[in-house]
Amino acid sequence: MGRKQKTTNTLLKSVPLPTETQKISKVLNWRGKNLFEIQFSDGNTTLCTLPPKFRNLIWVKRGSYVIINPINETERVNKIGGEIEHVLFPEHVKHLKSQGIWPQEFEIQVVDDDKIVNSRNEDTNSDDLFVNTNRREIDYDTSSSENDNDD
Repeated sequence: MGRKQKTTNTLLKSVPLPTETQKISKVLNWRGKNLFEIQFSDGNTTLCTLPPKFRNLIWVKRGSYVIINPINETERVNKIGGEIEHVLFPEHVKHLKSQGIWPQEFEIQVVDDDKIVNSRNEDTNSDDLFVNTNRREIDYDTSSSENDNDD
């Protein structure tokens, strides 16, 4: 079994648990050159690197969750604040929630169809969600087509 295949199997089949020094974080943005802007559960943001074993093997999207190994402020040489140790898939998130390890700041609760409430009780409207700008908006107005047929 090659290195890539071993990494893939451990990534998909194992359930990672963070140690005392590791933290669960949310990916906010991709900065290029395998750098990601992440947000800790306390709201702080920093840059983290994706190690070479994950490159060209897994894609990290905005909004996904990772376990990172943060670098202490004394060891910091540049703006990089940690290294991604594990990329969490939805099955991993469910397992961490069942274990009680999942941070409450990342909890999202759906109250209505129109509103989403997160753990900080901040209301967000579902209209604020991402809208694909690559497609035209088609307004199906039936009243104008009925008036044209009456003439």
